[in-house]
Amino acid sequence: MSQTDASHSGWGVGARVAAAVLGGYAISSAWVVLCGAMSQARVEAIVGGMQSSWLWYVAAVVWAFSPASPRRIWFVLSILILLMLAATIALLYLRGL
Repeated sequence: MSQTDASHSGWGVGARVAAAVLGGYAISSAWVVLCGAMSQARVEAIVGGMQSSWLWYVAAVVWAFSPASPRRIWFVLSILILLMLAATIALLYLRGL
């Protein structure tokens, strides 16, 4: 069984679909939270984040079905989500909230 056959097996496809749906949702939600922490005008920042979050979602969906391995896709999505949440915490900490 070649590597391409293994990556398109049932588990590989399931991992890619989960990365596309769940990972895309998580990264777009982390983006909205980060946008809310970046500005004093939170309502406008959150609305702007919600309007632009589809870009992160689409990027995650497209990348989830790229030739990269599902393990690498999950790893990079997790790192991006953690970086966005860490930046959110840092911004809130610096502003004293």
